[in-house]
Amino acid sequence: MKKIFALAALAFAASTACAADNSWYVGGDIGSSRFKIEGDSGSKTGFGASVGYQLNTNVAFEASVRRLGSDTEDGLKLSVNALQISALGIAPLNKEFSLFARLGVSRNSLDFTVSNIDLSLHKTKAFFGLGGAYQFDKALSLRAEYVNLGNNKISAGGESAEFKIHQFNLGLNYAF
Repeated sequence: MKKIFALAALAFAASTACAADNSWYVGGDIGSSRFKIEGDSGSKTGFGASVGYQLNTNVAFEASVRRLGSDTEDGLKLSVNALQISALGIAPLNKEFSLFARLGVSRNSLDFTVSNIDLSLHKTKAFFGLGGAYQFDKALSLRAEYVNLGNNKISAGGESAEFKIHQFNLGLNYAF
């Protein structure tokens, strides 16, 4: 895994040195996270923030932090979060509209609190997303996206569970 990150960083550094059409951007979004755990499913409202670098018209790189959802029930407090890095392939349809596909790595974490006992479970997984963007002007764009964070198997104390996470996000990006 370390070799993949080192290779990606090297490719990023080499490509930015020769790119003329690049810009940094920040973004924020709100969305619905859908969880499916052992046959049960439910949705929670989530939100995220990202910083990205658009290398050229067709390629961008992003780092994101996300709150996928949280819940409190019968003394159990649960929150699901993710740290993500990804590359985006962008297909401009015209000056305003573009479609994109995302491929990246997500560090998903489940944080439990029961009777003042904290427990964190982590899983690193590949993920993908598909979306579209509408460019209001040179700096501001609206983005809608579907993201699949895959199957996450967690184990603790001899017990294990598998959960799937999907997201539907709507957000704004600001380029500078």
